Amino acid sequence: MTRWLSYLHVFLVGWTLAAQACGGELAAASAGTPVHWNCFRGPLCGVSPWDNAPVAWDGPTGKGVRWKTPLKIPGVSSPVLWGDRLFITEADDRERAVLAFDARDGKLLWRRVVADGGEGAPLPAVSDYGLAMPTATCDANGVYTLFGTGDLGAFSLDGEPQWRMFLKRPILGYGFASSPCAVNHLLCVQYDHHASGRVFAVDTATGKIIWDRERSRGASWSSLMIVPDVDGKPLVVANANGSTTAYDLTGEMAWDVDGATGEVAPSPAWWDGRVYAVNVGSRLYCHRVHGTVEQLWDYVGRLSETASPVAVDGLLFMTNANGFFTCLDATTGERVWTERIAGGYASLLSSGGRIYALARNGTMQIVAAERTYRPIATCALGEDADATPAMTADGRMFIRGSKHLWCIDGKTPGEP
Repeated sequence: MTRWLSYLHVFLVGWTLAAQACGGELAAASAGTPVHWNCFRGPLCGVSPWDNAPVAWDGPTGKGVRWKTPLKIPGVSSPVLWGDRLFITEADDRERAVLAFDARDGKLLWRRVVADGGEGAPLPAVSDYGLAMPTATCDANGVYTLFGTGDLGAFSLDGEPQWRMFLKRPILGYGFASSPCAVNHLLCVQYDHHASGRVFAVDTATGKIIWDRERSRGASWSSLMIVPDVDGKPLVVANANGSTTAYDLTGEMAWDVDGATGEVAPSPAWWDGRVYAVNVGSRLYCHRVHGTVEQLWDYVGRLSETASPVAVDGLLFMTNANGFFTCLDATTGERVWTERIAGGYASLLSSGGRIYALARNGTMQIVAAERTYRPIATCALGEDADATPAMTADGRMFIRGSKHLWCIDGKTPGEP
């Protein structure tokens, strides 16, 4: 993680404390204020800023579980946090809603229904994944949500409606899944579907469109990430069929490189000025994007189809729904090992030299982030789970299961 943080040191120079999401939150950390897991895959694109994620729990017995709260309506969006407030979204064919919980005890603080901007237009067909796949993002001023109906909106941290926008119904199979991200008072959105495509940014306070870039890449289920350019300024990176593209915060294209083709769902990984884009049935592409932009290598093998990979300490890890778990050398693309585990849709996370792989059956498989395959622990939730977990600085992990929202601390009862 040393090189990652060296780039983040540059990334933070000159960046305001208002910076949020997938990289921006580290600006706050540099000033000594708390870092928040406030976007899909957290502030470092799957690499936790903290090394203390739990390694032992058992949902059925309650071991290592601080609390769990029942969930009534489906959703596979991930939890996000701002301080002690935890947010998720949920949806069915009747209504869409955002929920706020107290992260300390799981108490529901508020629930707000999001109005349908389609005014009765038929809902998209979404198979079994639902209309609450995009993960919300939040900052000091509010929480921002996007649903598979095309409804984008903002609420204050106390649940007061701020603004809303209807983007038209997305046209794509499986349902819309791309998560927005907030950075420097901008809410950035990737809205690629079969009918049209665009990446745009709105003012988080007003919902006013600041910039809008049309695209012709077809449908994508990948989510935006924020990474530093060579001078440390934030870039918005969008992954889609055949390309991975970066925009600066004015909407100008910074670079565009060949990417994985097909129905692209995994979000890219990032390490040491390199971006890694992958999709099943295609290839994994590694490009250097700091300095001279160039492709360094590509890899064909057991590739991710849903779960986003994670890169840490010179190694790239990826898994797929069939349970093939692969480690590559992030510099050369050489395959280091491939093992078989329980398959999942959740994206991989890294903390403290460990990789966390959540299976669809709710089993968390914890493996050393090393060149030799070394399992550390297998922890059961006791229910299915598809959403990528969230983490906090004090060592808690939040997992959205099919029936409950879980807070895992890995501690025995009575342990502080």
